[in-house]
Amino acid sequence: MIQKIFIGLNVLLLGAVIYLFVNRPTAPEMPAAALPENSAFSSAEGPKAPIMAYINGDSLNARYKFIAERTKSLEQKYRAADERVRKEMQKRQVEAQELMQYAQSKQLPDDEARVIEERMARLQMEMEDIQAKESEGVMKKESEMQKELLEKVQEFLKSYTKEKGIDYVVNYQEGTQFILYGNNAYDITTDVINRLNVIYDEEKKNEKK
Repeated sequence: MIQKIFIGLNVLLLGAVIYLFVNRPTAPEMPAAALPENSAFSSAEGPKAPIMAYINGDSLNARYKFIAERTKSLEQKYRAADERVRKEMQKRQVEAQELMQYAQSKQLPDDEARVIEERMARLQMEMEDIQAKESEGVMKKESEMQKELLEKVQEFLKSYTKEKGIDYVVNYQEGTQFILYGNNAYDITTDVINRLNVIYDEEKKNEKK
């Protein structure tokens, strides 16, 4: 069945940098072109401390409508794929059983035995191909969903972090934790989910027009 969806916001954490100022030797001045215009390290007072917030990924998985609806759709696709595989397997298993019974019923000439052996091998390959094809199709759909989910969250966070003055948003989720403790004062999960759901509801309305 469907594996648990992970948001993977770790890409937003990779840029965290710590500067030590005690007994720091004098270094050549950094060329202006090497830093962005709004660099946190260009102030004469020293680096600006980053503002960090976190989202509980488990809550996002449970309460974001986009995930709930797409997960339900994926589950239906998995069940349909399983049913198609079962039916195709059953037909080939019946043929394979009949061939086995025929081969065991009497002493077969070598050429006929070889034909049956080749057909049995072909049936086995067909069953493997069917299972692989159906599995690949659904996994592709799941991968597309995860990509779309990440794009939606990241696109929303671009404006949200600017509004709130946040520099980094990290994922706080069981099994993929990047922080071991989070002060609730920096938990933006509910606010983000509520706003994402408002945007998603609006998108759904526009699709029906």
